[in-house]
Parts: sequence; C-alpha cells; structure tokens
Amino acid sequence: MALDKIVALCYNIREGTDKTTAAVMIRERKKSKVELAREQILREITMGNYPRGSVLPPEREMAGQIGVSYMTLRKAVGALVEEHYLERAHGSGTFVCSEISESKLQKQLGVVVPTWFAPEILDFITHIFQVFTNANWLIKVIYARDWEDRTILNLWRNCDALVCGTVYDINALSDFMLELIHRREKPIVFCEVDASAYEADSVFYQPDAPLDDAARHLYELGHRRILRINQKTATEERFHPGMDRFREFFRKEYPEVEVNEEAFIFEIPRYELAHHTIYRELIARRTMLREYTAVICPLSYYWGAVAGLLDSGIRVPEDMSVLAFGDRQEAQFYRPRPAILSVMMSDLALKALELVRWREQNPDSPARVLRFQSTWIAGETLAVAKS
Repeated sequence: MALDKIVALCYNIREGTDKTTAAVMIRERKKSKVELAREQILREITMGNYPRGSVLPPEREMAGQIGVSYMTLRKAVGALVEEHYLERAHGSGTFVCSEISESKLQKQLGVVVPTWFAPEILDFITHIFQVFTNANWLIKVIYARDWEDRTILNLWRNCDALVCGTVYDINALSDFMLELIHRREKPIVFCEVDASAYEADSVFYQPDAPLDDAARHLYELGHRRILRINQKTATEERFHPGMDRFREFFRKEYPEVEVNEEAFIFEIPRYELAHHTIYRELIARRTMLREYTAVICPLSYYWGAVAGLLDSGIRVPEDMSVLAFGDRQEAQFYRPRPAILSVMMSDLALKALELVRWREQNPDSPARVLRFQSTWIAGETLAVAKS
C-alpha cells in the first residue's frame, strides 16, 4: 500500500471516520502473498468451482491466474494440503479432498430441469433450493434439452449429488446417464417419475385416496360429462400422473361418466405461455363447452382455463365446475379459489433430500422409491351440475 494511503487511513482512524474500511485495508496489508493466494484458492473451493474430488489446474497455470509466483502458489497449496482441503497425488496432480466435513465445506447439489417454459419448473427449483439450502447444500441448476445433453455429465462431475426433474421421457435415458446410475459413485435422484426400472432412485406422486375422493365428489355433485385440459409435446402428453387413476376410477366405479380426454389436448407453441393457447381454444369452442359440466386441468393452467370459460359466457362454478391438479406457490391468491388435488412440491423436495442422504449412507443398495401424498383443498370452484 502506498505511504500516502497509509497516512490517510491513520488520519481517518484518529478523526473517528471510516474505521471499518481502514481496519480492513490494514488487515489486508498485513497478509502475505501466500496467505492471500491461499484464501483465493479456498474461495474457489467453497464457491463450488473446485468441488470435492476434483483436480486443480496445474500449479504454474494457477499461479498465472492468481497473479503470484510459482513458489508463492506452491506454498499456498501446501498450506491447504496441511489443512486437509487439498491432497497431492504424485504424477496425477493436486485434488480437492473427497472427505472434507460439511462444517468446513458445503456439499454441492446439481439440479437438472427441462428447457421448456412452465411455471411449475420454477416452483420445483424454489422448493429444492429451500430444502437443500437449509440442509447446508450449495445448489447449481442447469436446463437440459434431453437426457443426451452433456451438460448433465459436467454437472455430475462437479457436484456431490444430482436431483433430476422430468427433462424427457424416462425411457429415453442416455447411455452415459445409465452408466452414472450403475456406478453409484454419487446419489442421483429422479423426481416425479418412477425410474426404478433403470435401477435409479426416485421420488414421485402415488395416486391415493384423496384422488378417489375428489372423483367421487364430482359424481355426487351430478357431473356426468367432464372435459380434461392437457398439454401435448412432440413426444408425449404431459399431465399430472394421477390422471390415469382418475380416469380408471370412473371407468370402474361410474362407467356412465364420460371423461373427454381428446378434445382439449393442446400442443403449446414454444416460448408461449400455455394460458394463451388454452384461452384461445376455449373461446373458439365455446359451443362445445356447454355440453359439459366440469373441467379438470393442471393448476398451472388455471388462469387460462377460467379466463377462457368466463369470456365464453360460462360462469365458474355455477355453469362449469373446475378441478385442478398440482401445486403453485401463488395458488392462495387465485380467484375464485380453485378446488385442488394438490401434490405438494415441498413434500417432494423433502423426500428428495431424504433419498440423497440415504444413498450417501447406502451406496450399494438397490434402487429405492419414495412416494409422497396428495392433499385435497375444497376451494370454491365445484358446484352441483346443471341439468
């Protein structure tokens, strides 16, 4: 530090101003280049740029990056070796220690989500962040186009565990994903889909009694003609997994009920909110809508569906009941308050953490499946069917 700056800082301290800044700068001045280089390397480790088990760049390269001499860098690395953050392997390089306590270094979770736009993806990320951050994990998120996306492999290399959303059809897992699962080096958890057939750990919703109760309630209200609103992608229909159970319940218990699953399956244009397509199609088919008394749809489509019904001259719930599936953080602010069979994303995140921890302790155990339950919320969108 230049002499004039030191004099100015001393003057500030004497005058009682800028004491915090002065103290910090003086402390930094007292640190040696080795200490500063050590802190910079440790910062890269704690930020997750050098995760557990990863190899550091060559020391001469790191010295150039940090702006210190090779010998200074060697001493800084040596200090971190003594502190058990790093380990040197003769002929192989310097590695971040694999067994650093979580009190000294946060574990890193890689989260894989699909690239298509859907509001529930943000909710999924939010709940995963909340649960794992509270458990002292550092989170990294990537958006993948499909299971062949090599960014997933890079993320796996740089993290202690992976949590995967439904990026693509689980039956289209790539060869390298299957290899990672079978190697069992790190926990890999698939969410919202059963991947046990591929020996992978899974957390997903299990259709349960609340779904049957919701279907029975619709029947008791007199609904015999029901429309299903759904989204279709290029490869698959995307809908709440309980819908098959819902359909099968009616077929078995009340076969006279018609559930139309074909008329309102929409392919959403890329980069467009699903609400726009749903709204347009409902308006265009307003005459057909009057032949039905109830609509079932994902909660994430609720605004588009209700707006389309209301602007078609159909009142909710007086003319058309609406039953929604799913979980959204802002659902309590929807009006009218929807009747929801809610699959709580917070429960999914907690189960994912439980499964990651279990897999860490049981690396060689067979694939495990954890199921989470739904919650019935009565809301204000169900009424007696009009004859």
